[in-house]
Amino acid sequence: METLEEKNWHEFFLNQIFTVSAGKRLETRNKIPGLRPFIGAADNNNGVTGFIQNENASKDKNVLGVNYNGAPCIAFYHPYSCLFSDDVKRLHLLQRKDEPWILLFFPAVFAMQKSKYTYGYKFKEQRMLRQKLMLPATSEGTPDYDYMSEYVKQKKSKLLARYTAYVKRRLAELGAPLAIPELTEKEWRDFQLTKIFDMVSRGKRLKKANHISGNIPYISSTAMTNGMDGTCGNSQGVRMFSDCLTLANSGSVGSCFYHPYKFIASDHVTALKRKTHNPYIYLFLSILVGRLKEKYNFNREINDSRIARERILLPVDDNGVPDYAYMEQYVKNLLWKKYRQYLDFLEAQGKVDTIR
Repeated sequence: METLEEKNWHEFFLNQIFTVSAGKRLETRNKIPGLRPFIGAADNNNGVTGFIQNENASKDKNVLGVNYNGAPCIAFYHPYSCLFSDDVKRLHLLQRKDEPWILLFFPAVFAMQKSKYTYGYKFKEQRMLRQKLMLPATSEGTPDYDYMSEYVKQKKSKLLARYTAYVKRRLAELGAPLAIPELTEKEWRDFQLTKIFDMVSRGKRLKKANHISGNIPYISSTAMTNGMDGTCGNSQGVRMFSDCLTLANSGSVGSCFYHPYKFIASDHVTALKRKTHNPYIYLFLSILVGRLKEKYNFNREINDSRIARERILLPVDDNGVPDYAYMEQYVKNLLWKKYRQYLDFLEAQGKVDTIR
């Protein structure tokens, strides 16, 4: 099979390739909680911004959703039944059946155009219809859908093999689950945060204007993406940590994440570290520390004095001290179960692809 560089490419107007249909506005107050994905103008989570049970004319499936507003030119494939906001257009192939492998080729094609569009210059329908797309072409100069399909199949096969190898390796590292008491069977006691961690240190303010380009994660108070708010390359005038938790003390107050990697902490988070804690203990503690968000909000932040007084409940051993061995094994058991489920899913995907 030819590589992308070896393949012949031609320009095509979008309206030669797709039909374009609108989404439909659905205000937050009118959303009914449910299980159907609601697709908004997001650039992550496959565009899913929530789950509802509403019905309207935008319901679709096996479709490409393309943002024209918010995060323009970001596209996601949706094999499931979902509803679309009015910020997203629904695209179906015009001269070919909507095959998943073909539709999955197009998000990268649309991403190449996103530099043209901004919040003030939206990817509206008329502009969308006349947008030119560079696509692999046949010798006759028509879109080579068979090539796109085969390319995506091969990419997915390689990724499935890569993920499968990783999951098998992690299962071997974790070892078989051990029988331990349920959470409800353990005795729990409260402990001060300063007794659980021997380092409690707030990050340092770093204005966006002073960020230097780099690949070090910058951790702030977002509740998404493990607290990462971009990357930077600063080494002076910053506070750098690794292998610890961060607790958001403002913004998304109470959000808590574990970071095994080196990162720069903003002044909106506090790093919590103890040298004897391992990743599994940190993961267990992150859930319990994160429950502090129930006590705080945007108007009541977690300052240093409040952190010093905070207490959280932990399972204890027969001596009444935190049972870190139990916490570690509990997380290992849980991870083993999740990795096993993921491996079953990957192997099922491989069988489906083989049948296809």
